[in-house]
Amino acid sequence: MATEESALDARQMAGFKDFYQFICTTRVIAGRGLIEGAGFEFSKEGAKRILVVTDEVIRGTGLIDRVEAGVTDGGLEVAGVFDDVPQDSATDVVARCAEAAREQDADSFLAVGGGSVMDTAKAANVLFTHGGEIRDWEGFYGLPREDDGLGRPLPLAPLAAIPTTAGTGSEVSFAAVVKDHEEHLKMEVADFPMFPAVAILDPEATRTLPAAIAASTGMDAMTHAIEGYVSSEWNPHADACALQALRLISRNLRRAVEDTSDDEARGNMLIAASLAIVPTGSGAIGITHSMSHPCGGHYGVAHGVANAINLPHVIRFNVAGGADIADRYRDVGEVLGVETGGSDDAVGEALAAHVTDLIGALGLPSRLSEVGVPEEGIPRLVEGAMGDGCTIVNPREPSEEDFAELYRAAL
Repeated sequence: MATEESALDARQMAGFKDFYQFICTTRVIAGRGLIEGAGFEFSKEGAKRILVVTDEVIRGTGLIDRVEAGVTDGGLEVAGVFDDVPQDSATDVVARCAEAAREQDADSFLAVGGGSVMDTAKAANVLFTHGGEIRDWEGFYGLPREDDGLGRPLPLAPLAAIPTTAGTGSEVSFAAVVKDHEEHLKMEVADFPMFPAVAILDPEATRTLPAAIAASTGMDAMTHAIEGYVSSEWNPHADACALQALRLISRNLRRAVEDTSDDEARGNMLIAASLAIVPTGSGAIGITHSMSHPCGGHYGVAHGVANAINLPHVIRFNVAGGADIADRYRDVGEVLGVETGGSDDAVGEALAAHVTDLIGALGLPSRLSEVGVPEEGIPRLVEGAMGDGCTIVNPREPSEEDFAELYRAAL
């Protein structure tokens, strides 16, 4: 009986998977006081003259001054600081960041910020090393390789990341998402060399993070973990990361939002976010992201907020796809302390309700209409979601009408 299974039992019953790959190449160091040692750590990766990439808000907190001191104390040089990254990184910003690195004779990048900052640095590194425009490199595994494109990918300049939010996990992922404001869409570039060489997880870097952003980025991390675990591209290595991420999120997210001075909760959320993104490196994600990407592209909805709103509706939709999918959600519910007995639909409803209650407790909006998405925009959102790569690996295949119904439910 599914109701008698402990977490992971249902997944173990799936047998030996025919094929999967697991990639996690970033060296992660976590702890207090690590910002002061940034230069020492980054020197181990071959960096010598660093372009620091950040945004004006973070620079205004004084954190960048401490990072620069940590870099120089480690015997490295700061070539310059590029602080012109917006909330949603853009193709022109990436190009200017790469040009700044060339003009200032940098040989490496240090990203200090949230997902937009880290994605900007990763994408700029591609242009800095290989030239061209970001659209030239859109897609997966398309960077230059040895042996006429069949061998090892050519390396990029050294890149390190200090995340200031606990959500995107970009500090340990091989992908960058960049917005094309003229086309109103988000492009993704992903390949193995784009993994940051080192990620520094120091709760001090999130000390000034407002509660609302801690909430939205935390829900982004939760979405990564849940979608990664139930994706058709699941694998046992990534499963372990997803479930541990959910354990940490369930114990620390509300604490980190309710008391932004709780450095233990903030530190644990940094670790949770870096664990939660791991399944996406194996291609495991789902249609919550497919729905959220065009919300951001067309209406500027913050990614974590869009995920929080869309996630409960996607859970209900996916659970209806069959008992094997529902059993995966049982595992998730058990880890989150949700009632996992009863019918498949009951499990999905209980988990969706749990997520909705959490959203309310965190003070986040629960409807797309609250964040500027109009009903007449649904057709263009559906078009974007259908064409999103995340749709391919969702455990249940959606139709255009399915997406339209999901958006209507989320409005």
